[in-house]
Amino acid sequence: MAIHRNRMYIHSMYDGIKNSLVKFGALSEAQAAEITNRLRHLQFARGQFLIREGQVCQHFYFINSGSFRQHTITDSGDEITLNLWAENEWMFEHKSFITQQASISNIEACSDSEVFSLSVWDFHELVKASDLFFRLGKIFEQAIQPNEYQQNRLSPEEKYELLLRNKPRIIQLFPLKHIASYLGMTPETLSRVRKKIIS
Repeated sequence: MAIHRNRMYIHSMYDGIKNSLVKFGALSEAQAAEITNRLRHLQFARGQFLIREGQVCQHFYFINSGSFRQHTITDSGDEITLNLWAENEWMFEHKSFITQQASISNIEACSDSEVFSLSVWDFHELVKASDLFFRLGKIFEQAIQPNEYQQNRLSPEEKYELLLRNKPRIIQLFPLKHIASYLGMTPETLSRVRKKIIS
């Protein structure tokens, strides 16, 4: 993991973050700048872990480029994909960040990636300084939405169509087995669904 503190370089990449912060109508550009001024720029190589099980999540992350997967191992030894994130999305290990207790999952870079991080301490400083907490809540809701794709009330076809509507880039960025796990189905089922929808 490489850390860059060259402010000129970092500011040249802030457009995506500012757009993300402002598009919800939650923050003004000046307020968004309060956040971006506290960010750190990090780089991860494919296969590197942003968070490992047992570690405490102490940052929010904005993906400037690349992709990440959140996964865990069940008691029976099966690996489950809990979340998939791509460029211009916010991510964090929600329960660990809120409780400041050990994470029960991993977040791994699935490609060479660049992120900006906001620490829990800076987050608390922002909360103290203004009502940013409530406005930030609207922004970070997208990173903590429950995985509706794994709900049994949806058919495999409905899950895949929902993914196509909400996160179409996922289809191109991740292997079939990870997408299938994320959707709560087997790779074979996902393959049949894709063929059915395409035809």
